[in-house]
Amino acid sequence: MMLEAANIFLSGHQLEQLWKYHQLLRKRNDDRELTRIVGFEPMVIKHYIDCMILGQFWKLPSPIVDVGTGAGFPGIPLKILFPQLNMILAEPRPKRITFLSEVIKELNLHNINIFEHKVVSRSFTVPVKAVITRAVETMDKTAMRTSAALEVGGQLIFMKGPNADDELREMARRFGTEFKLILDQAYVLPQTEHQRRLIVFEKVSAAKMNHHSANEESQ
Repeated sequence: MMLEAANIFLSGHQLEQLWKYHQLLRKRNDDRELTRIVGFEPMVIKHYIDCMILGQFWKLPSPIVDVGTGAGFPGIPLKILFPQLNMILAEPRPKRITFLSEVIKELNLHNINIFEHKVVSRSFTVPVKAVITRAVETMDKTAMRTSAALEVGGQLIFMKGPNADDELREMARRFGTEFKLILDQAYVLPQTEHQRRLIVFEKVSAAKMNHHSANEESQ
């Protein structure tokens, strides 16, 4: 099994939840454009394994917000793997909100909520200990959007491709005194050639964040 080959081991209940999620994705994808990846094996590798493998490199704090979750990536697979996480799925698009609500109900997930708006510093102020994103935008933009919610000591967790050096330099330039890089882990998805990079920052100060926020609100 592909999950086990990636050292991801789920209980029978977790496998059932993942299968229900997979079926809902396939069932609702035609009219909602939830994912462009539709083959079974590519979906398992590029969606489920790609999200769940993070647990091998990093312990996720909680509560955690998944910014720009779309159809639930990485939030739903991570919630299945780590049911104890208090998860917030941030997604403004109505059709995807409807899908996520259906997933939460059908999988009987608890301690998981949907933030049904665009995340900007004025709108998203719920205190969280971590922010996670997968291929949503540049790292500095996410840092700005979540500046009112992420606590000092909290983490920005970025799922990136291999070419993230320019974004790292921009983070250092804009927020060098507010964020400290604590993980830069390059890896390859098991039994594939897909290169990935997990990048984690710790928020060490909130001193300057408020001075940046006016520009970010209009983006």
